[in-house]
Formats: sequence, C-alpha cells, structure tokens
Amino acid sequence: MKKNPVIITITFSSWFILVFFVIWPWIHQLDSKDYLFSYLAHLNAIIWWIVLFWAFHHLGYKFFSFFKQDLIDTSSNKDIPEIAILYLTCDDFIENACGSCIEQDYPHFRLLICDDSSLLGNQHRIEEFTKKQSLNSSKIKLIRRNKKNGYKAGNINHALRNEIKEDWFLLVDADQILPKKYLSQLVKNIPKNPTDTAFIQAASKAYDDHEEISVFQSAMGPEVSLFYNRDLSYRENCGFLPLLGHGALINTKICKSLGGFPEIVSEDFAYALRAVNQKKRGIYVENVSSNEAFPFDFGGFIIRLKKFSGGTAEIFKRELSKFLFGPATFIEKYDFFILMIWYLLMPLIVLNSYLGAYIVHGLWSQEIIYLHPALPYLYTGMFISIFVLNNSITKSWGKTLRFYFWSTAIYSAALPGAGWSFVKNLLFGKPRFNRTPKGSYYTPLNLRESVFMVMLGLIACGFSLYFLSPFSPILLGQGIAYLSYPFYSQLNRATIIGQFARIIIYIPGLMMMFALYAMWIWGRY
Repeated sequence: MKKNPVIITITFSSWFILVFFVIWPWIHQLDSKDYLFSYLAHLNAIIWWIVLFWAFHHLGYKFFSFFKQDLIDTSSNKDIPEIAILYLTCDDFIENACGSCIEQDYPHFRLLICDDSSLLGNQHRIEEFTKKQSLNSSKIKLIRRNKKNGYKAGNINHALRNEIKEDWFLLVDADQILPKKYLSQLVKNIPKNPTDTAFIQAASKAYDDHEEISVFQSAMGPEVSLFYNRDLSYRENCGFLPLLGHGALINTKICKSLGGFPEIVSEDFAYALRAVNQKKRGIYVENVSSNEAFPFDFGGFIIRLKKFSGGTAEIFKRELSKFLFGPATFIEKYDFFILMIWYLLMPLIVLNSYLGAYIVHGLWSQEIIYLHPALPYLYTGMFISIFVLNNSITKSWGKTLRFYFWSTAIYSAALPGAGWSFVKNLLFGKPRFNRTPKGSYYTPLNLRESVFMVMLGLIACGFSLYFLSPFSPILLGQGIAYLSYPFYSQLNRATIIGQFARIIIYIPGLMMMFALYAMWIWGRY
C-alpha cells in the first residue's frame, strides 16, 4: 500500500532546519573553550536533539489527527463471515469481560476461551462460567493446551492450529469489555476483497465509569484514548500501523500463511512486521471502540512498561533487520524505527540529565549563553501543545492538568527501570513475559529496585544542587520522582502515606514548569 509522506516530510524538515541552520552554528561558540568540555557539551546537545527529533515526529502524528475525516468505504464486504472470538486468559479471567463476548449481536460467531491459567481456582471459575453459558449457547468452547510455551502467541497459535476454521478471528484481552454491537460494526470494515488485509485494528479507551476504578487508573486513563485517537489516526495512510494484541480481527488464511504469530514477548508488533514484509496491510478503524483497564496501580504499570521495553529489545534483535531490509515502504520503516527508539532513548535520557547538569552549570558559571534564543519559544510551544492535545481527549482542563502532573511523575520514576530492561534484554538475555496484573489487585514493588531508585534520586538531587544552574529544576524534578518511587505504590491507598504520595506526585511537573521559566530568564541573560 502506498503511503503518504506528508507528516514525516514536515516533521523532519522542521527539525532539520531548526538544528542544522539555527542551533548547530550557535553551539560552535564553545569550540574555543576547553576541548573536553566542548566535546561533552556537544554530546549532551546531540542526545537532546535526538529526543527532540522523536518528539517532533510524534507530535506531528498527534496534531494531524485533528484533521482526519472518517470516510465511508463503499467497497466494504456485505457478506456476513464466520468469526471466532479468542478470549485469551492466563490467571486473569474477568467474568464481565468474557461475558461481553457472548452478548454480541452478530449472528455468526463462536467464543473460544483460550485458557493458560495455572492456578486451580482460576481454572475452576472458568469451567463453571463455561458450563453456565453453554446451557444457553452452543457458541462457547473452552480450550487448554498441555505445553504452555510461546507466551500469548503460543496460546493463539494453538487455537489457530487446532480449532479455528472461521475466515477471521478476533483477539480479546482478559480485561477487554466489548460493546454489544462491537463485532457487527467491526466486520463492516472488512474489504470486499480482503486478500491483502492481514488485520483490522479497532480503537480502545480506558473504562472509568464503574466503582472499582482506582485513583491511579482515573488519573492515567486518558493515555489510552490519547494513543488510539491521536497517535494512531494517520498511521494507516502515513506511517507504520502496528497490531496491538487485542481488539483486532485477524485474517485466518494470511495468519496461517505467515506461520502464525511469532512466539516472542511482543508478538503483536512482530506479526505486523512480518505481514508488511509479505506485502499485506493493516486497517485501522477508529470509530469502533472497546473498553480496557489501565493498570490498577503503579506496580502493575511498572510490570507492563518493562514488558514493553524488554519486548522491544527482542524485536530489535530478531525482527528489525529483516524488516528494514524487506519490501516495506521507506515511510513504514522510518515511522516504525522512530516508534521503537523511545525505549533506546530511555537510558540515554537518564544519563544525559546528569551530564546536562554538569554542562549547563559550567556554562552558566562562565556567563556563556549556551541556549539559543529560539529555544524558549520552541519549548513553550511544545509545552502548550501537550495541554491542547490532552484536553482534546479529557474534555476537562482539571483532568488535563491532573494527567500532566501524574504522567510526568510516573514516567520520570519509571524511566531508569524501563531503560535498564531494554539494555539488559538487548545485550545480555531473553526477555521474560511478565503478565500485566488484571483486576483490582495491588502489585508490590521490588525491594531492591526501590532501594536503587531512592539512591539514584539522592544522587540526582545532589547533582542538581551541586551543579546549580537553570537546568537544576529539571534534574531535581527527576530526582524527586526517583525518591518517590516507593511512595507511588501507595497512590491508591486511603492512608496518610497514600495522601502524602498524592501530594508529592505534583512536584516533578511543577519543577518542569519552573525549568521553562528559568529557560526564559537565562535566554535573556
């Protein structure tokens, strides 16, 4: 499928002009200074420019989503194909979610409960649910396998080999709740001639209207809709469209021709890569949406982010070269690579923050204006744009502000661990498939990691004060987020510690705001 280059052309050109015609000549004022210091200053700047490059790219896709128009595909298939719904569970069965699959108003489907649970209690719950539902419907079947290899992909492939006879199958996560018309609406988007369509990905949003939702989920939930409604909108036509592991119709014939799902941690992204290499496409349907749960607490969020990070490292090792040298379009390769380098940037951002404190302090103490006059305007514009984007999802400035402060603190605190997960799995080993906890269960943090994060926070705060400069608020904000790492596990608790955690979570975001103010002051120095 031909891709439109408009977004990557605009974002890359803007970044290139800014860096190489505005900022790069400016930074050469340091060339006459101490050689080692100049080298470190250039290294520090280059890493930030790469981060800026990544940010420009993603903001471009987000802002173009405001101009997307939903087009009615008059070539859609008017047939009513047989669909297999795969409800995938592994000790995380949620009756309401599985029940929503049975309640679909679509006439021709079967529900296959693909159960990899190892706990007897969970197995019995699923068996009782299946028996009860079977009294009213013949459309449900429980599937288990003897050898549980290959993670989630192995579970899918087992059903693909032994059970699925339908033309398409729908992937459903354990906590995903489908509206009654979900399947009938999604099927309308199957093309009249689907021989080149590997998957049809639907949208999703975090549910926030039931009594069990936690404070953490309420604050961080907008991230789900922000991704589906802003990041993904234009990627089918102007970039790489990933498969996201759930809420997607899979073409059975194409899936079998590809050998099923790659049995790795990030099986969904890897499947999309292999599909593109076989000149198959994905379709994104933004106006069909289901509900999913954001991780219940900070501990669950950390597990999920580390799984994403480790899974990305595995894709780098096993799939990236085949994709980059395969038949995919340049735009798909370009967009996918930038999607993935966020995890590579994580450890660099952590280390570069410490280096930045040293460099900016040296410049500030020598009264050298390292900061180009254009940068305060640039970063202020980007800062405001983040609020505009978030508010387009939350529809409330109060929720927008809360999401900004919480997400700033949470991701700052998670950055070192996720960055190390990427490096470790890229260089030293095979990632583990750690299932994201489902339901209203508290996930404890690893004690050694908590101690390490506190030590890292103390070092960051010490650096920010010892190498005092306009950059200090940024590193201090990160340091406070690191120090707060153990307290963030208590964000849902109605205790004194929980209340304390819900207060200090605003500090890193406030520090970022103060750093923006300091940037303006320094720029006029």
